[in-house]
Amino acid sequence: MPLSWKKRLNQSLQKQRAEKPGCCVVLVGVGNLLMGDDAAGMLVVQNLKASLPADSFLIPVEGGPAPENCTGIIRRHNPAMVIFVDAGQMGAEPGEIAFVDCNESDGISAFGHALPLRVLGQYLETDLGCKSYLLVIQPERIDFDIPVSDIVLSAVDEVSRTLESINMTE
Repeated sequence: MPLSWKKRLNQSLQKQRAEKPGCCVVLVGVGNLLMGDDAAGMLVVQNLKASLPADSFLIPVEGGPAPENCTGIIRRHNPAMVIFVDAGQMGAEPGEIAFVDCNESDGISAFGHALPLRVLGQYLETDLGCKSYLLVIQPERIDFDIPVSDIVLSAVDEVSRTLESINMTE
């Protein structure tokens, strides 16, 4: 049985903390707040910006619909790990969550990005020597000027709470 997204996330973070103690993890919220469930990644990062302490090893960054435009911010933090949080089509039930290595993300398609997150992740890995991952929430509906679905809002809350609790245990 494959590991749950929470176990994969915890294992990846533990490995990163052992290999590069004291280094941060940048969480990049990706998506468009005006496109229904595509807002999921941005909502997670906004939740974390409001709840994480200033000295957290988790650094939330709002990447929006063009996360490639925030590489300067990511570079300044010199993270050991970058996690892109986004809504993505992975053939799962709406609200389902997955945590995958960017290099293993071929079956996941994100919405509205000029540059695939896998490519951006590979660029950051080469440039910064960090690892890159996708934390993906399966959307129910994506369309202009509709609210985020309840099932995706529930997943956003679960991801936010999980990341907050990981920060507390460090």
